[in-house]
Amino acid sequence: MDGQTPFEDLYPKELRTQPLPPPPVSIPFWKTRRGVRVVGITILAFAIIGAIVGIVVSTEKKSEGSDAKSSGAGGTSSNGTVAGLGGAGVAAVNWQDNGQQIRVYIQKDDGFVYEAASEQSNNWNTNTTTQLFQAKAGTPLAAVVPGPSQIHLYYLDTSNILQEYIYDGSWAKGPTLLPYTNLAPNTSLAATTWTDSSSVQQIRLYYQKQDNTIQELSYATSSGWSPGHSFTDQAYPGTGLSAVANSAGGNLSCSIYWQGNDLTLNQYILPPSSWTRNTLQWSPAPSSGIAAIIYADYYLHDLHVRVYHESTAGIIQEDAYDAPPSGAQGWSSATTAINSNTLVNVPTPISTTVWTNSTGIEVRSYVKNSTNNVYFEFSYSIIGGDSSGWNSKELSF
Repeated sequence: MDGQTPFEDLYPKELRTQPLPPPPVSIPFWKTRRGVRVVGITILAFAIIGAIVGIVVSTEKKSEGSDAKSSGAGGTSSNGTVAGLGGAGVAAVNWQDNGQQIRVYIQKDDGFVYEAASEQSNNWNTNTTTQLFQAKAGTPLAAVVPGPSQIHLYYLDTSNILQEYIYDGSWAKGPTLLPYTNLAPNTSLAATTWTDSSSVQQIRLYYQKQDNTIQELSYATSSGWSPGHSFTDQAYPGTGLSAVANSAGGNLSCSIYWQGNDLTLNQYILPPSSWTRNTLQWSPAPSSGIAAIIYADYYLHDLHVRVYHESTAGIIQEDAYDAPPSGAQGWSSATTAINSNTLVNVPTPISTTVWTNSTGIEVRSYVKNSTNNVYFEFSYSIIGGDSSGWNSKELSF
């Protein structure tokens, strides 16, 4: 169903003619005492040379194998760092524990994924950066927080296998293989989580298949992972993906966002009883990152949605939806959320997180400049009804 559906309701010898006289009888040189010594020395010299060459070749092969293993997919550049990381993803999550906690996940030039921690109680300083695991060069990333201090991180490993990495007091690889199939080589990842009406924790993970459709994987604490909904509409190859859910008041609102083949931004909504498609009027830059947030007003509990993506002008654009009883209803005209000289008109990974409290709304958006691998945090807040506007900070990781 297209249109503006309300939010409530994706490797020659010479021939001789004259015979020659027989040669004089003589002892072959190699049978003489001197000849034996010369031949023996020659054989020994060749043996030594052969051994040396064998050792060198073997060492080079081992070195090449070691380099390939340490760099993961994509090979290495001339300076020894992993090549082809320009499209690597970024994922951000937050939760409440002695103030707000933020974790941002990135991939560095060594091919490893890192976690950067920032805490409200430490005045939002990035106080720790931890190396986690090696991943495919340019891996997409997605993360959710199913419970306090519990993090699920999704990525592609060096064999292009979709993996789950879990923090629950310590980091460990997920216990089961995710039931994915036909993964597109340039897929993005998106994940969202909520607690259902039966107090069962739910996770949904989305990826793009080789036929450019979007596939859902479903997880419940009571049953584990299983294939979820298969969307039939084709998406733009390499589209960004984002998913959000809100179950405030016991009513689930879940939506996912991606670019269609015509580059327009598509929204798929659940409920009421099945996924409903909404074609929005905005067209992100091809393969731009897409980041959506959903939150309920602290007092009125009405839902708000914000979707961030790179526009064709090379800036980060915000598309806004406000549900009743807020003043504006439905999707409103896009505004420029982030207009920074640090960004360029290339596919830009984006991840955004939000929280509300009795004093207002806080938004943090994490953006990667894909030309120089520099990350930025853009923050926005409404405190006591006053908006701070967007502020930017270059991050040190």
